[in-house]
Amino acid sequence: MDDLPRDSGVSLTPFFDRCKLPPSVKDDCDTFARERFTGNVRPAPFQGYCSYTLLVGDSTIVQFRPLAHKLDINITTIACQVFGHLAPETEFIGQLNATGLYAFSMRRLPGVSLSDLRAQIGRESAVQVAQQRKQFVIDFAHIQAKSWVHRKTAKELPEKRTVGSSLQWRLELMNEALPKRFRRITRSLLVSLPEIQALPWTFSHGDFLPSNIMVCPESGKLLGLLDWAEAEFLPFGVGMYGLEELIGEDKGGRFIYYPEAKHLRCLFWSELSRALPELAQDARLLTLVKKAQILGILLWHGIAFDDGKLNRAVEEGKDDDEIKRLEAFLSSSLNPRHQILRKIGSLAALPLSFIQSLPHRKI
Repeated sequence: MDDLPRDSGVSLTPFFDRCKLPPSVKDDCDTFARERFTGNVRPAPFQGYCSYTLLVGDSTIVQFRPLAHKLDINITTIACQVFGHLAPETEFIGQLNATGLYAFSMRRLPGVSLSDLRAQIGRESAVQVAQQRKQFVIDFAHIQAKSWVHRKTAKELPEKRTVGSSLQWRLELMNEALPKRFRRITRSLLVSLPEIQALPWTFSHGDFLPSNIMVCPESGKLLGLLDWAEAEFLPFGVGMYGLEELIGEDKGGRFIYYPEAKHLRCLFWSELSRALPELAQDARLLTLVKKAQILGILLWHGIAFDDGKLNRAVEEGKDDDEIKRLEAFLSSSLNPRHQILRKIGSLAALPLSFIQSLPHRKI
């Protein structure tokens, strides 16, 4: 098949080592899948940090995850309801005895990962690459518009998950522990947090990385998103942290924005405003959503992952890759974010009653 993923070179050993499982468990996983499915079973060339993944035939994926990274079927179901074919239908199929691994099957999404597409250096013309980058950004805007259709108020949510239930605590943690150069931003966000939390809450993918983004290798059209383990409802705009991953990439150990990054960012906001008249018609609301995006950047890159613990701020000398990303993403040289912060200040001009009066739709 021409949409077979390319070998990412990821070793299978680290996953089993992290789970403190012997290498023989890999064979147990393979046998588990073969006993339940017909078709050729083989390890997927793409392997995540939190799972061991098998390809079964041409249309099915079987994934094994430890308890700490177990998929919530309710969450994957919501992903399908909100985003349709962009999210894979997922089913819990059992647990491997004595291993602590949970097994899930899911529809295999078409295309190649964005990380693999970017690795095809020199195989495409500059014109094609530029068009693909535009397509990534346009499709990301449409994803945000889809989430808006299924928006809820904070009160309508039966419960908030890991990030949504602790926004205040996480922001206070970063305000106290991040390097001082970031604290002007965190202080401003703390002042504005009540207004951000009063925005409609929308369903957001929790790990928007190039390896989780499936695209058409020719056009760049976004075909699907993998790994919904960390997805949850968050204030609209917070999930837009992923925009930065589309307008630049890692080069030689550093994140570098594309030369056309400013244009691509403007294209995103223009496309989003075109899709959502509510934003186009109210500049104050749009500005608040942009500030929510800054909060998202801090939440995803200012909190250390630590194998999923997510309970400390990143530190220089220990989490330098994430510090560099924060510096790049929050830099005023490419994006006048500090102007946004000065403009909205405490957002006194945008009353809570206005935000809370916005219409919401249930799933």
